[in-house]
Amino acid sequence: MPTLVLVLFASLIPNARAAGCKGDGPNGGILGMDRCDEYEASGIFSRRNQLLIDSLVIGGTVSYALWEGNTSPNGRVAWQAVDSIATTAVVTEAMKRTFQRSRPSEADNPNQWRQGTNHRSFPSGETALMAAFVTPLIIAGQARADADPEGGVSPAWGLVALPIYMARGRVTAHGHWLSDVLAGGAIGTGMGYLSTQRQTPLILLPTGDGIFVGLRYRF
Repeated sequence: MPTLVLVLFASLIPNARAAGCKGDGPNGGILGMDRCDEYEASGIFSRRNQLLIDSLVIGGTVSYALWEGNTSPNGRVAWQAVDSIATTAVVTEAMKRTFQRSRPSEADNPNQWRQGTNHRSFPSGETALMAAFVTPLIIAGQARADADPEGGVSPAWGLVALPIYMARGRVTAHGHWLSDVLAGGAIGTGMGYLSTQRQTPLILLPTGDGIFVGLRYRF
């Protein structure tokens, strides 16, 4: 499975360069990895589809968490995902405001940092969102698979396709450099893992006991 993930992430590496792009070679952004890709924002990678997936992930996760509560196994995982998404949003927003990196659509040079608060390329918030969403689900799914006498790899690993899709889409749409989406994926994964290590989701701390009874049990 790790090999598959590496192969899929390798598909993010741009294979076509725009004329006059300064993102090639050892000075191409972070570790020389940032290169200008051929523009592609139609079909499956259209911006409309990306935003639709964003909305479905956020809306679906929050709705299910509210409906199920955190008193059941599935509900706890849902609230871990909500917690992960929320903390990831805070971290990525703070980093965007700090680094102020120009997007590929704004400049052909990936080394432009501190360009003003309107420049928000690093890191990729949407890639981070997808990674934050899937990580608690994958961890829970694999834990259940490990508890099964037959073991094996959980089907939940298939969710890795979501952050990879978003990363690829944001790069080819010139919304982000490669290092932006890799950083976003790492942040989302890290926040997702941390959310599974907390007894009580941070977002439920104001309740005092850390318990939210699902709406399905209230009516």
